[in-house]
Amino acid sequence: MVDASHYDVTVFKVHFGRLTLKVYDKGARVLRIEVIAHSVKELRCGKRLEKLPIMLATLQRMVIDFLNVMQAAHCGALDPAALDTLPQPTQRGTRRLAGIDLQKPRMRAVVEALLSLAPAPNGFTAGDVAAKIGDRLSPTTYTPRHAAYDLRKLRGKELVTRVGTTRRYRLAPLAIRTLVALLILREKIIKPVLAGAGKPKPGRPPKRAHPLDVHYANLQRELRHTLDTLGVAA
Repeated sequence: MVDASHYDVTVFKVHFGRLTLKVYDKGARVLRIEVIAHSVKELRCGKRLEKLPIMLATLQRMVIDFLNVMQAAHCGALDPAALDTLPQPTQRGTRRLAGIDLQKPRMRAVVEALLSLAPAPNGFTAGDVAAKIGDRLSPTTYTPRHAAYDLRKLRGKELVTRVGTTRRYRLAPLAIRTLVALLILREKIIKPVLAGAGKPKPGRPPKRAHPLDVHYANLQRELRHTLDTLGVAA
């Protein structure tokens, strides 16, 4: 018999330059969060010994910010008017900016990149966003210039704020809740429910179904009835 409490199982790891934030369980009851500075230069507070209290405070702030991001992401919330207002253009000064349309793959990639960068201790730059999206799309088709434009659109919707007078940005907790809710609504509710809105699948349902699959089946069945009543072909 193996005692699992003697083993550390990493469940999440994210890198911010030479800083690493790691979440893992200790046994089956304790969830631990660690932040590792592979180079104290990344903390931007000096490297001398007398700066140690500032270094430790910076690392502690990184863990707290990460927990705040996780809490905001865990409790997604969406304003009833968000689906109508987000795609609409905004005005910043004399500049007219396009809206936020999550139907476009590029904008979805931007939102997912921002959520992954949200715990960054010093915020993120347009270059950071471009690097994240370049891993999914292509570094030649999405550059920091494209990221800067998309960040301006998000700032127009007050989803992204600038860090002081720097060229770094961060997401507010309310923005995290909104963006997470939008992605979940599109990817986990609308798409799978519409995918099964046609004819029901033949055969017997499984004896053991995940509660989420049961919810999907119920939603799909009611959606088919609704479409029939409205006279819309699924």
